[in-house]
Amino acid sequence: MSLASRALADLRRRAADLRQRTPAILTALVVGIPAGYFCDWLNLPIPWMIGPMVVVAAFNLLGVAMDSPPYARQMGQVLLGSALSLYFTPPVVTALAANWAVVVLATLSTFVIATLAAVILSRVSGVEPRSTFFASIPGGAMAMANLAHRYGAQIAPVAVAHSLRVSILVLVIPFVLTYGGIPLETGDYRPEIPLDIGVLVPWLLAGFVLGEISERLHMHNGYLLMPIFFGAAFTVGEVQLSTVPEWMTDFAQLMFGLVLGARYERAFFARHKLFIPFAVLSSLFALVASMAVGLALAWAFRLPIATMIISTSPGGMAEMSITAQALGIGVPAVIAFHLARVVVVNMGTQHIYVGATRWLGRGP
Repeated sequence: MSLASRALADLRRRAADLRQRTPAILTALVVGIPAGYFCDWLNLPIPWMIGPMVVVAAFNLLGVAMDSPPYARQMGQVLLGSALSLYFTPPVVTALAANWAVVVLATLSTFVIATLAAVILSRVSGVEPRSTFFASIPGGAMAMANLAHRYGAQIAPVAVAHSLRVSILVLVIPFVLTYGGIPLETGDYRPEIPLDIGVLVPWLLAGFVLGEISERLHMHNGYLLMPIFFGAAFTVGEVQLSTVPEWMTDFAQLMFGLVLGARYERAFFARHKLFIPFAVLSSLFALVASMAVGLALAWAFRLPIATMIISTSPGGMAEMSITAQALGIGVPAVIAFHLARVVVVNMGTQHIYVGATRWLGRGP
């Protein structure tokens, strides 16, 4: 089959898949958008992500098919990454460089907390340690599922645990920071930039293209990171870009909410319902332990408490970044901490697993 024939066949397959998914996508939008409006009316934190996520997940678990639009994650990440890049002014970057030791300590704590969570999850659930290890490492569900498959672990517990952990963090952390009496201090400086459509449109398109290229090269979170790097290069160089309108970041929240909610497929969770309580317990342990680390680092290095809590949380980089952006706290610091974690976790997890199993004499 020629290259053109393969491309045409792939296009037909994608079109057929989209036609099949369209009713579920439209249903998710019909219930997700009003949920976002309602949470926004209630003045809840990150309303456009929490509302759609909860309602879409609930309907999915009740048996009403819900799905996220094509490229929902990618669109949300490009918009978010472009907005976040505007925080990387020269003074902010200088301040971040001065706190490199804190970033290293927080990254190392990720493995300690994840290992303890894996031990707890294995003992209380009865699932073998190999699977609970990959289920507890906060390196992204897809990346950890791939490693689990490579080393003969069970993929289902990994997928369940990651979905639950990110959802719990998205629900708990914004409410704790908003209503827990924690001062939302921030030293970030984002310049007041006017909206310039002539700059914004090509800038966003460039971010999307760079994201696509990076993920084809197997770069994790490429649609988020490349727009951040691209925009930050101009911001650090004091080249004025364009503000990203608030409705665009709200749209990014909506896309993330739909993607997270769509993961809660009824059949999948029904098959593994006995594992869910234990995964929730493990997620809560990881949340409390990471918050303790954040508080300790904030006290030791005299850093803002709220910023350190988000920075050390074992959630997804996109979800934690948009939480920081929505609450207006420590955006560059949160990105720096989670970027270091993503790089180290995704590059080092398999080596730590292999080394640990060999040291214990069990073989990889």
